[in-house]
Amino acid sequence: MKVYELLAPLGIAAYTALAIAFLTGLLKFQFHVKWVNLKWHIWAGVLAMILASLHLAIFIYSNF
Repeated sequence: MKVYELLAPLGIAAYTALAIAFLTGLLKFQFHVKWVNLKWHIWAGVLAMILASLHLAIFIYSNF
């Protein structure tokens, strides 16, 4: 497997984690849903940042 083949799956995973972070934040803070844990929101945001950073690093690596 070549490293640039990870570009699309990492981008999709980053957007999915970002959407999960957005939705958990919206449910927790806007609609005050009690079963949504704040840890889920924080972990989804951290995961989105890590995946997006890996996506960017592979993009920069594969274009140089």
